[in-house]
Amino acid sequence: MDDESPKTVWDLMFVERPAGTHLSESSTPGALRGLARDDDNALVTHADLFPAKAAAITTAVVLLAAGTALGVAANKAAPHVRSKLSDLRSKLNRRANDTAEATDPEAAPEPEQADVIRLRPRTFP
Repeated sequence: MDDESPKTVWDLMFVERPAGTHLSESSTPGALRGLARDDDNALVTHADLFPAKAAAITTAVVLLAAGTALGVAANKAAPHVRSKLSDLRSKLNRRANDTAEATDPEAAPEPEQADVIRLRPRTFP
């Protein structure tokens, strides 16, 4: 009698099946079979399975690299973005306060700007 348990091999696959069909549910919970069925659960055809090892590894590496680069960029940009948003918020608050004061009927009117007196140089004989 062999003491080793049976070995399982996992393969990542791409599945091709007709539109409007779904894969059959297996008796193993959460597993699917390679049979394509319609909405009435009638067998339509077998699904075609294609190995996805090279494509999946390449995609995973690219997504991991892109996610890492995006995370680094976000960490470096965060202080600058926070600063710009803070500046914008303070500008908007100042403008809102200026507008509120201008529309306040009890606010005292601003004094008018004094007329400018222009002096011409004068020459003496």
